[in-house]
Amino acid sequence: MLTVPLDLLHISPLRPALPLPWPTAPAVALAQAVGFVEPVTARPIPGTTPQRYEILTGLKHWLLAQRAQLATVPLYLREPLSEQDARQLVEHEAGPDAQDPIAEAQAIQAEVYQGRSIAAAGRTLGLSRTAASHRRRLLRLAPSVRARVATGELAPGKARALVGLDERVQLELAHRIAREGLNTRQVEALAKAYKQNGGHPHAAAVLPPAPPAQDPDLARLEIDLAERLGTRVTIGYSEAGRGQLTIDFASLEILEGVLERMGYGS
Repeated sequence: MLTVPLDLLHISPLRPALPLPWPTAPAVALAQAVGFVEPVTARPIPGTTPQRYEILTGLKHWLLAQRAQLATVPLYLREPLSEQDARQLVEHEAGPDAQDPIAEAQAIQAEVYQGRSIAAAGRTLGLSRTAASHRRRLLRLAPSVRARVATGELAPGKARALVGLDERVQLELAHRIAREGLNTRQVEALAKAYKQNGGHPHAAAVLPPAPPAQDPDLARLEIDLAERLGTRVTIGYSEAGRGQLTIDFASLEILEGVLERMGYGS
């Protein structure tokens, strides 16, 4: 078994797009008290100096070590390992314990009905307050659209843009998203056009152009940062290598949640 610094470990790109399993406050307190976490299983990432590792199992232990401000984690190294075996390990760990977004929203709603805050309900699922609010908002979708989110046919971020539209329009746009492969920005533009024009489909016929293809590593980084911060993150850059990192927030409450995630003021 090895002992590896936290920054040399990375979330596997094979992991399904699910909420990260952030630890509860009692788990963090225990890890701080004992000074260690359970081992992580990983494989080497080729061509990296210093050597970096792709997490296969034990992602929650790595996240716990971060929150507990530990410097290292114990590591079981697995090599050689086929891509199929690696994928099965990652998906097996994420799959059985992972709830679909609608089930998560219902769990959050149930706890809120029992008097808990959205932030507390979200922590139970490893979600920030902002992410928990976003999940809960999915319950305002039409039942047929919620079903598409639950099965993974419709991404939560795209579905959230449909909230507030007539049920018929929600279903129409859900079909269009699947048929045309619309991205989140295009879905938001369509939904906005429908809302501004009384739900008339011809008013939302013209879409903004799709952005140019993004570097897959940066796209994956955007997704990872968005999950960590609980809001949309975009990375723009030029051929010269200059760029900007943009963190979106729609309210001061969301900004507060982002700052909490970044450790500001802690």
